[in-house]
Amino acid sequence: MTPLLEVLREKGEMHGHDAISAVVNKVGLKEDQLAITQESNGRSVAKERIKWAASYLKKASAIVQPQRGVFDLGPNANKLLNLDRKITIADLKEIEEWKVYEAERALQASDSQIKDDINNLGDDTPEDLIDKGIKVLNSQLVDELLEQVKAISPEAFEGLVLEVLAKMGYGGGDARQIQGVPRGPDGGIDGKINEDKLGLDQIYIQAKRYSDNSVGRPKIQSFVGAMNGGGCKKGVFVTSSTFTSEAKTYAEGLRDLRLVLIDGVALAKLMIEHCVGVQVKETIQIAKIDQDFFGGDE
Repeated sequence: MTPLLEVLREKGEMHGHDAISAVVNKVGLKEDQLAITQESNGRSVAKERIKWAASYLKKASAIVQPQRGVFDLGPNANKLLNLDRKITIADLKEIEEWKVYEAERALQASDSQIKDDINNLGDDTPEDLIDKGIKVLNSQLVDELLEQVKAISPEAFEGLVLEVLAKMGYGGGDARQIQGVPRGPDGGIDGKINEDKLGLDQIYIQAKRYSDNSVGRPKIQSFVGAMNGGGCKKGVFVTSSTFTSEAKTYAEGLRDLRLVLIDGVALAKLMIEHCVGVQVKETIQIAKIDQDFFGGDE
């Protein structure tokens, strides 16, 4: 909220999109920071927070909109800027216009037990709270998935890994294009998959289902040897447990080969992302104003 008001004080009336860009530049956000997206909607965390800051400041009459999509300083802007520190939701609650807003919301509530949730937001936006909830639920789901995965047979684990890779688009997303290697003396390879539909390049796969044991460097070296023997330059080693630090260092130090290590937690996250072994429990729809309907820019 503070840099948004400062930008408007410096530049005057601005279109909302320009104000957001100006705030990004003012606080010096880098491209990698802007690339961080919310799990709930895929939009930029930083830009969504600026939009919510504008929304809160409007309720406190610190920002006004002289016309659609345009921001300017409101009558209470200087009162907040003169605090000479980070503006918080608690500061907005001290402003009369915000108190009026809260009172109106209370009157509109159909249930006398309902309270305005904005009172309990702190400095989180609603999307921040949704993301936190998603992360907690996914963390619990990862633990539950790992329990299930560690209990299946080694053969079933290999099939699971191949299924995840197919869902990720390897082999053109067609599981029939993935070639599992028969059980037995397979030279350290559990499967191979085309990187694309045309089969211009192949990826070798090793899958190790362990309950507790970590995968050490010797097993990684053995797999690399099998890759070299087959003339393959790319490989994926997947385990339901973890990799030792020596194994990771060895894989990272390879020069002529590319080897990706996927541990149990990373595998579980990929299963969630690509809906392998999980089902969507419920979908929550969140509506927003259709600016095209009202004939204006967002």
